[in-house]
Amino acid sequence: MASLLVLKGTNPGQRIQLMEDTIVLGRNPDCQVPIGGTAVSRNHAQILHIQGKYYIEDLKSRNGTFVNNEQVTSRLPLNDNDRIKICDFLCTFHETAAQPLPPELSPEEPEPPEDPAASTVEASLSHVSSNLLLESQPAEKVKALLDITTNLSKTLELEPLLPKIVDSLFQVFKQADRGFIILRDETGKRLVPKVFKARRAADEGNSMFSRSIVKQCMETVQALLSDDASHDSRFSMSQSIADFRIRSVMCAPLWSQEGKTFGVIQVDTQDRTKKFTKDDLEFLMGVARQASLAFENAKMHEEQIVTERFKRDLELAREVQRGFLPRRVPEVAGYEFFPYYDSAQEVGGDYYDFIQVSSHRLATLVGDVAGKGVPAALLMAKVSADARFCMLTETEPAAGVTKLNALLQQAGLSDRFVTLVAAMLDTNDHTVTLVNAGHPSPLIYRAATCVFEEATPKEVVGLPLGVVDGFEYASCQIKLEPGDCLLIFTDGVTDAMDVQNLQFQVKGIYNAARGESFTPRTLGERIVKAVKQHAAGRDQHDDITLACLGRKSL
Repeated sequence: MASLLVLKGTNPGQRIQLMEDTIVLGRNPDCQVPIGGTAVSRNHAQILHIQGKYYIEDLKSRNGTFVNNEQVTSRLPLNDNDRIKICDFLCTFHETAAQPLPPELSPEEPEPPEDPAASTVEASLSHVSSNLLLESQPAEKVKALLDITTNLSKTLELEPLLPKIVDSLFQVFKQADRGFIILRDETGKRLVPKVFKARRAADEGNSMFSRSIVKQCMETVQALLSDDASHDSRFSMSQSIADFRIRSVMCAPLWSQEGKTFGVIQVDTQDRTKKFTKDDLEFLMGVARQASLAFENAKMHEEQIVTERFKRDLELAREVQRGFLPRRVPEVAGYEFFPYYDSAQEVGGDYYDFIQVSSHRLATLVGDVAGKGVPAALLMAKVSADARFCMLTETEPAAGVTKLNALLQQAGLSDRFVTLVAAMLDTNDHTVTLVNAGHPSPLIYRAATCVFEEATPKEVVGLPLGVVDGFEYASCQIKLEPGDCLLIFTDGVTDAMDVQNLQFQVKGIYNAARGESFTPRTLGERIVKAVKQHAAGRDQHDDITLACLGRKSL
């Protein structure tokens, strides 16, 4: 029977047997694997047992599910020892129930090598189980460790401090010939010596370090002490050990809060009469522990700076995008206008505009760019500029939308497309000419009957913009009687879902405006309020935009 072993969470070390074919993990107490924390979704992820194989899938959670540090975007097969991370919860998946606890959760010291005589490793310390006991250390070492800790705690810029850490180690370990701080590069594949120091000038040119020792240290997340590395069977194939005649070496890991190594601190000597001791290894592990915490703090600080910068950039993008929308509603004798725009993210892909074409003709446009976020917002900016140009240079709205489609085709948007409604109001005869490019049909609210009618018949609804080059768009015309309102909206209105995943739909609009007379403002506000009430309790998943125009009552 498969199981989960909790590494980080409420009960570290707990083993959870997967006894059902569907195991839900989440904040809901009814989940088979309940996980605390407000960042965890109520039903966050699930593990499925299908035909003898286990799979995991994310249940559209807010903060995602990760397996081996990769985000789960679709149903993913689970393999033995896969690490599953949900916010602050971390566990490993095991296909069989009988699995020993990992070293970081075991109260006992790691088992010795199978053949101790074949190795000269004198001591090893786990990054979790080892604790530096200050009272057992000489005063010189205690002072050095406190100095290092104090210096690390005073800054979040570690580059200038790294050489000082090695300098301090040289003061403590008089026998040390060389010292390294070695880190993984950004790809995580290469080891790079960030700091190298040699006590003798003759050794300055030999910065080769033992990759075999570093690899062993990083794989086990243990500090290693070797009495004579040149005769250690574990490292006997390492050319760097042979070349430099390393007689005694200490290597301590640098690790993250999740127990993942990202580097090491290493010191070595050629003088086998002055070898390092286990007490030395404990001190080095204490230094590595403080350096690891400092690296983590610096990393979190850097990520916070990046996040804050990104937030500022998005806020600026939001302000710029708002600048593409009309600053004020039109003032037309005998008519009233009401727009509403609310993006699901900082920036969105919905669009509306009012364009004064002539003294008695005014175009109202509402569009929806496929997708969300920055890419959709950038395309929305282009649509805004191109649409205004097309409406002002073509006498008929159908010709203007056809030209707009051609401009988007020329831009080579590939999989991006735009749905749009253009409504040209002629105040001389109180008519509206409508062009629909794959958009939800606008609705006419008739004041005489207090009911809605669809404004664009299906036969005049064309393809979305940017789909087919050379497509010719058609139009239809309606007449507005006193008190009538025309409502144009994006699918963010009708697709808004409640906590039970039920959509608002067009009937939600009908129900919100049943049996009353409305002005464009009161009608728009009534519908927006109904959508918000319907979707209360869940995150907004799409931009919500509408524009309502109407003829005033006599």
